[in-house]
Amino acid sequence: MSDALVEIFRQTRAVLLDFDGPVCKVFAGLPAPEVAARLKRLLQDEGAELPRDVVELDDPLKVLRRTADFAPELVDKVEAALMANEIEAADSAEITPGVRELLAACADAGRPVVIVSNNSKPAIDRFLGRVELNGSVIGVVGRPTGNPGEMKPHPRSVLNACEMAEVQPEEAVLIGDSGFDMEAAANAGARSIAYANEPGKDVTLAKAGADAVTDSMRKLAATVAAV
Repeated sequence: MSDALVEIFRQTRAVLLDFDGPVCKVFAGLPAPEVAARLKRLLQDEGAELPRDVVELDDPLKVLRRTADFAPELVDKVEAALMANEIEAADSAEITPGVRELLAACADAGRPVVIVSNNSKPAIDRFLGRVELNGSVIGVVGRPTGNPGEMKPHPRSVLNACEMAEVQPEEAVLIGDSGFDMEAAANAGARSIAYANEPGKDVTLAKAGADAVTDSMRKLAATVAAV
């Protein structure tokens, strides 16, 4: 058991959980590149000229984020289309091994859990209902509708989750699998644990500012239960 993980859970009272990665693989059945392609076709159908870097994007969240830069008048349409695709994807998303155990350990320990995600709240709610985990979290903070600039690494979603859990930021730990998660936690004044679910992520997320790293949600569950 990692000393760094033990120390973090001793110092915090609430768990903030990123959705895509720590909770599930959102685009397991509907690949992210296909969703990104749909969004880019929508933009072109609306008359937008795609910048070269956008043409090459295969991450739908990045397409939305960039839309605010080159076609701000289309942000709402792209947002609505992305949300519809996320809801479709939620029906085939694959749950992350060990997340049930982590949520159960947090419940036993009296630690509130809030999901904090750049994915849309309706899609998250749909997945949680499908796998019967909606009662295991006290709330969901999803993507800020119509304002991509406030997605993580902006701290607002983390701060909103802390308010929901009735803790100060320094009393919360965000578990995520991206550099944006680590940065958002730091920007809000919260702790962070990197979920390194792919080779090399332990190094890149540590460089992004993670306070600790794990490769297993089950290890986190065991740590919470032991603290």
